[in-house]
This record gives sequence, structure tokens and C-alpha cells, in this order.
Amino acid sequence: MLPKSGDYVVVTKSMKDVMVFYELGIPAIAPISENCYLTDAQHNKLVKRFKHVVLVYDNDRAGKTNAIKFYRQHPELYVCWLPKNTAKDISDFYAKFGKEKTLEIIEHAKEEINREYERRYGKEKKES
Repeated sequence: MLPKSGDYVVVTKSMKDVMVFYELGIPAIAPISENCYLTDAQHNKLVKRFKHVVLVYDNDRAGKTNAIKFYRQHPELYVCWLPKNTAKDISDFYAKFGKEKTLEIIEHAKEEINREYERRYGKEKKES
């Protein structure tokens, strides 16, 4: 169950990835498949409840293609990728590199998202 609000929510492609994010203290959900995104109503609810809605799909061709497609439909999303040539998904990365290294890349991603947020919205969102 997602919290009522927060800074981040991750949309990922599988329940095993959702479990990894929850283990690391980040709320996450997964649509039925990587080829599907949320309904417009579901998306709009997330955008209202969370400051940043982040897509984290697989580091393969299908994952990247779908993440870009959904970002084009919803440009307020943030898309994050795992470091190149490390793992296919967050659960594989966690299994391969452990909790500390996974937390490091998540903190780096948060910093990038916050920079992008500033670039997109600047002062106007801060003041509201």
C-alpha cells in the first residue's frame, strides 16, 4: 500500500522490483506488465500525491523503449536508468552489488531528479 503522499514514488515493471524499493524505503508500484503503464486516472492520482513520479524500467531495449514512450505521454515523469552494463533491473543490481551500492545509486538518482525538478520548475513550484 502506498503512503498518502511523499517525495518519491517509483513505477517499475515487476513485483520483485517493487519489493526491493520497499526494502530500501521507497514506495513503488508495478503495472500489469512493462508494456503497460498506468491508466490516466491512476497516473493523475500519483502526480497529486507525490512530488516525483519516477519510472525505473529494465536496462534492456524493451524497458528503455517503453519508458521513453510513457515519458512522452507524461512529460512530468522522471526516468531513471541503472548504470550502464551493471544489471538488467534493480533486483538484479541489488543481488549483484548489495544494499549499500544500491542505496548509493538511488541517492545519486534522487540528486539528479532534484536537479531536473529545479530545471523544469525553478522558483514557481517552490513558492506554491
